[in-house]
Parts: sequence; structure tokens; C-alpha cells
Amino acid sequence: MSVYVEIVNVLFVFSTALLYPVILALLILFGWCLALVGSLISEYTSRRRDLAELERVCIEASEMARSGREDQACSAVEDYKAHSRVSMSLREAARSLNGDAFQARIEKTLQDAELGMGKALEPIKIGVRVGPMLGLMGTLIPMGPALISLTQGDIQQMADNLVIAFSTTVIGLAVGGICYGVYTVRNRWYRQDMSDLEYAANLMQSECRKRKPRGEGSEAGG
Repeated sequence: MSVYVEIVNVLFVFSTALLYPVILALLILFGWCLALVGSLISEYTSRRRDLAELERVCIEASEMARSGREDQACSAVEDYKAHSRVSMSLREAARSLNGDAFQARIEKTLQDAELGMGKALEPIKIGVRVGPMLGLMGTLIPMGPALISLTQGDIQQMADNLVIAFSTTVIGLAVGGICYGVYTVRNRWYRQDMSDLEYAANLMQSECRKRKPRGEGSEAGG
């Protein structure tokens, strides 16, 4: 029986020792969520999408790249003001146009862009799960001391523990809700960016196939 009591005491000590780290982690996560909302608003105000301009830029870049002017093709692509990931992927696609393996290179560029967008969403997706988990831990940990205080007749101590329990629950749910909302919006944005990148890549490839290198027609005629 004494062994059982010792095990219970050890578990109680370890669980109560986690309370302050959990509270600190929740406060850090909540501050990060507020910054996340600010970055979402900033990105929303700076996002710009013009499909007609994207088509024009891709056609110009493909013409320049096939004539050996890769630097000018990259500069032409940079004129399309979009998200930094989209602009970077478009520059990589423009550099890949002048070559025999341009199709494989463009596919690799698109895959890297998709992986980069997924990596950017990973912390937010983790916050969706970790926030409520920490909130639940912050709820359950003070309940033990609260029950002990109740048995001892210390109502004030019990009330303090219950306040901590309910507060951590609210903060954890708030963190999960904010992260879920930001993740949903950004996931839709990034899916649209990937759709535009795939369309731009297909457009540049089709333009490159339609245009033959200079001299090919004269050699055939000779």
C-alpha cells in the first residue's frame, strides 16, 4: 500500500510541476496567435492577382528565354507583383525555359513551391492541435489541488485553482480557433497560388513549343 501511495505522490508532483510550463506555453502561443492575425491582415492587403497580366508576363518571359535572354525573362516575370513565393517560383520557371530539360525543371519548381507552402502552414496546423491540448492540461492539473483544498475546507485556494483551470481552457480554445481560422484562409490562398503557378508554367511551356529556335527555318529551307 505504501508503494501505491508513493507512486501516486510522484505522479501528483510531476503533474503539478507541469502547470507553470503549460501556462507559459499558452501565453507564448496566444501572443504568437495575435502576431499571426496581424501577419494575415498584412498579407491580405498586399496580395494582388491579375490573370490577364500573368498571361502577358508569361508570354513575354517565354519569348525572351527562348532567345537566350534569361536575365530579361526573369526581370519580366518580376514585374508581376504577387506573393514572394509566387514571384520566386515564376523566376525559377523562367530560368528553366531555355534548355532541353525545361519541362522536368518546371515540374521540380512547382513541387518545391508546393512543399514550401506546406512548410509555411505547418506551424499553424500544429497550433490548431497544441493549443486545445495545452488548455486541457491547464484545466486538469489544477483540479487535483482544488479537490484537496475542498477536502481541507480551504475555499479560497480551491477558487484560485479553478480560476486557473478555466482561464487556461479559454486561452487554449482561443489559440486553437485563431490558428484554425488563419490556416483555413491561408490554405485557400496557397491553393490559388499553386493553381496560378501551374497555369503559368503550362502557358510558358506551350509558348516555348510553338516557337522554334532561330535558324531552324532557314536550315530547312536551304
